[in-house]
Amino acid sequence: MPSKRKGWHREEIKAAIRMRGTDLEELSVSNGLGPADCSSALRRPHFAAEMVIAEFLGRSPRELWPQRYDEDGTYKHPHSRTYHTRRGRVRQRQNGEAA
Repeated sequence: MPSKRKGWHREEIKAAIRMRGTDLEELSVSNGLGPADCSSALRRPHFAAEMVIAEFLGRSPRELWPQRYDEDGTYKHPHSRTYHTRRGRVRQRQNGEAA
């Protein structure tokens, strides 16, 4: 059972996804993300991919990655949530913001 304090280990997440009949790449692509996005979310913050994984596993993102979320469920990553979508990164660059 995953530790509530530390969240799920990335191998636990991968195993749970495989046990439900898919893999990280297929999960990413079928949800409109890049092929490696869900895999990347296991190693570093990626809001959109975290949402996809959590929804697929029927868990909250905070349960899987408590270190990435405040107690109230607010995302801690310094960039906005739109940063983690392809459109968001493009929009920030077009507006002259740091990407």
